[in-house]
Amino acid sequence: MKDFAPHIYTFILPLFVGNVVHMFIVKGNYFQIAAKPISIDLFGAGKTYRAFMALPLICGICAMVFRSLFLHYPHYSLSFRIGFMLGLAYLVGELPNSFIKRRLGIASGQQSSRYRLVQNIVDKSDSLLTACVVYLFIYPITAGMIATLFAVSFFIHVFFSWLLVQFRIKKSF
Repeated sequence: MKDFAPHIYTFILPLFVGNVVHMFIVKGNYFQIAAKPISIDLFGAGKTYRAFMALPLICGICAMVFRSLFLHYPHYSLSFRIGFMLGLAYLVGELPNSFIKRRLGIASGQQSSRYRLVQNIVDKSDSLLTACVVYLFIYPITAGMIATLFAVSFFIHVFFSWLLVQFRIKKSF
């Protein structure tokens, strides 16, 4: 577990705290000026400039704070850049799935009635997979460790998505 701890403070916590904070920003409709869709035709109404501005910034700040507090890592600039890159990778990882869903005629924020389980798995894993690939370039991490990181993050993501729906912060699971 000791070998896994740095990844909790560098990968898992910044991404999930960042996403929760971002959901509050979306729910409160803050920063409306940036809440414009990047391309409704390509990605739907839910992929906005606000997300691409907010999430990497929040993840960068979270990585800087968590790494400093829990790992006693004083290199704030590097920690911020790592979190920022992971937040950006997370968002970029959602785009292909959104693009495919728009081509299949699935409305933004909706699910197809067919293959619902497969779509849920893809929706919860696409961004994590991209973030894991970027993380591989940042850290010399073993395949087993990256698989563990992905699995733990995936289950936390599923739980948080369910929880956010229960508290009506997020509309759908």
